[in-house]
Amino acid sequence: MANNFGIRNRRLPALLLTLLLVFSFSAYFIPATAQPVTKESLVNIGPVWIKVTVTLPTELVATNEYQVPVTILITEVEGAGLKVFYLKGLRITIGDTSTLEVVPDSPYSLSPGRPVSLTVKLTPRFFASQMVPGDIKDTTIKIDLSYYFEMNDGSPPSMGFYSAFTSIPVRVIAPRTYVYVEPYLKTDYDPFYIVRFYVDIWVKGEGFIENAQAEISGAPVQCYLLTTGKMNVEEKRTLEFLMNVSKLGPFARSQYSVTVKVTAVTPWGYTYSYSFPLNLVIKPVRETKVNLPSTVVANTYVPVSFTLNPPLDKDEQATVSITFENQPVYSGDFAPTVYASFPQGEGTVTVKIDSNKYSPSIVKLQVKSTTVQPRANLQVTANTLVIRVSPLYTSSNVEVRVTDQSGATVLATTLPDTAFTKTPVTIEGAATSEGVATLPLSLNPGNYKITVTYNTPAGQATASTSYMVQGAGGGTASPTPSLPILPILIILIVVALALVLIVIIRRRRAETE
Repeated sequence: MANNFGIRNRRLPALLLTLLLVFSFSAYFIPATAQPVTKESLVNIGPVWIKVTVTLPTELVATNEYQVPVTILITEVEGAGLKVFYLKGLRITIGDTSTLEVVPDSPYSLSPGRPVSLTVKLTPRFFASQMVPGDIKDTTIKIDLSYYFEMNDGSPPSMGFYSAFTSIPVRVIAPRTYVYVEPYLKTDYDPFYIVRFYVDIWVKGEGFIENAQAEISGAPVQCYLLTTGKMNVEEKRTLEFLMNVSKLGPFARSQYSVTVKVTAVTPWGYTYSYSFPLNLVIKPVRETKVNLPSTVVANTYVPVSFTLNPPLDKDEQATVSITFENQPVYSGDFAPTVYASFPQGEGTVTVKIDSNKYSPSIVKLQVKSTTVQPRANLQVTANTLVIRVSPLYTSSNVEVRVTDQSGATVLATTLPDTAFTKTPVTIEGAATSEGVATLPLSLNPGNYKITVTYNTPAGQATASTSYMVQGAGGGTASPTPSLPILPILIILIVVALALVLIVIIRRRRAETE
């Protein structure tokens, strides 16, 4: 037991030291709050002795309001006696600049032994009105009484101010409240030409702001002034201003000198102020009409034509982009008619025309795309093979093969879809295009068979014909039709027999006569 007790005695100082260190560090990391102090003053106003008691904090933080209780008590009256004594109000001064006068609706009537209590509200705009964020100011508070009294001896009334406290030390702290502002601009063209002004406002540091406001001048926005209201630290707000150029129509100008002004006010009245000038250029709006049938053939070259008002200028540069359900299907330089390929299905087609002189034009249409079986046709004219395919599918090709009488291949080639000229057509009620391509032929005299195979994502189509080259002109061959020989011989024999019979009959008639 004695040994255990000795061990505990040796551990006790170490334990006490540890607790002391923990307490010291805790006191260091926990911020101390200023406790209110009570001040008393005994003042003599003529024959009247007054005790004034006030309780107020030793630190005033500019994000808080403080309720300061003041108690006034007449303790003694000298001479003939007091007829009336009125407390008309209080005057509180912080430092040399900020003064607050507290005037009740009616004066307080004081009499010996009966205290009067009132509460004075100290606001940040009063005690920290000329401080910037992060300022700390050590100053003093002065409290004056405004009074009026009469004595029973008929002496003239007395009135004025009397200092109850001339120098109460106080520290005023303005929090490190910082306001950040970032304006930016966005332009939308779908479904209307709208310019959007954005202002991001956020607060860092300590405390809060009472309000922030942004104002747009110089541009016909729908609402030129927007506010945030109270914002705490780490809070962010975005203010949005709209300028609908499409709706403005003739009221819209080509250029505006815009200014974005932002102000933010702290609880003690410090104001952050920002100004952002902007030269805003507005492109004129043009009317755009798009001719695209509601039903088209999928995966083919579909004609899309445009009508612009005003029309394209000679030196204007414009591009066309087309999407189907937000997937691009065409992009290129502007032309009155372009050819786009749409996947099979039904959805929204968005046509956008960009220009270096006019604002972008966006038109949306509903389109349904269907499939159609491919077809191929061919003919030979003047040593030239003419191939027609419909509809003209994208990612398609035409294989051409020419064989002689023995079956040997004398010509084989493949024409891609880009080798065909396009002509708008309608097939089975769906808009598409027909493709035409030509291929010169240079064949030796003889009989040939020409076969074309049209390979498309929707299947194959085949067409063939016979072709004969006569003579030995080498390169000047021309096709001649092959006539059936046996029928011609029979006709010639019949005609000859008829002529012989006619001659015999005429001779017999002549002999009988």
